[in-house]
Amino acid sequence: MMKASDPTSLDRLNDIVVPAPVSWWPLAPGWYVLIAGLLATCVWLAWKNWRAWKANAYRREAIHELKSANTVSAISELLRRTALTTTPRSELATLTGDRWPEWLSQQFPHQPSASLSPTVHEQLATAAYRDHANEESLAELRTFAAAWIAQHSSTTSRTVNSNTTSEERAC
Repeated sequence: MMKASDPTSLDRLNDIVVPAPVSWWPLAPGWYVLIAGLLATCVWLAWKNWRAWKANAYRREAIHELKSANTVSAISELLRRTALTTTPRSELATLTGDRWPEWLSQQFPHQPSASLSPTVHEQLATAAYRDHANEESLAELRTFAAAWIAQHSSTTSRTVNSNTTSEERAC
């Protein structure tokens, strides 16, 4: 029999003492760097998206005005005013007749020049001389105008003089 004073006795064993759990706070310095980097990235993306949204305000306004344009000449005028936001007036002023629809199709990235329908081409080329068109061809022109306004690209970069009003730019 073993005595209680025996060093190999199981009665002398103590429970294992577990250390206190490691606290999440304060974070290690690397976490602060990571959080600051993520925050800076989020702020930069928000700023970039806000600038893009603000830069496309003219597109949203033009799409809204297109809903009330009921004639070929009104739609053509709206396309010209929209084009004036990205292209110098001196370049647009020379575009008359067949050159106007050809220029529009060149600024349209998803539609090659050859695929502009003959009806729309003819309507835009002669818009100044007609006010009436049948509803079907007007709907086709309105569809083209909405797509062009939403997707056109600028071949020339320019800054619009901040002292000019929107009415002066629209003329």
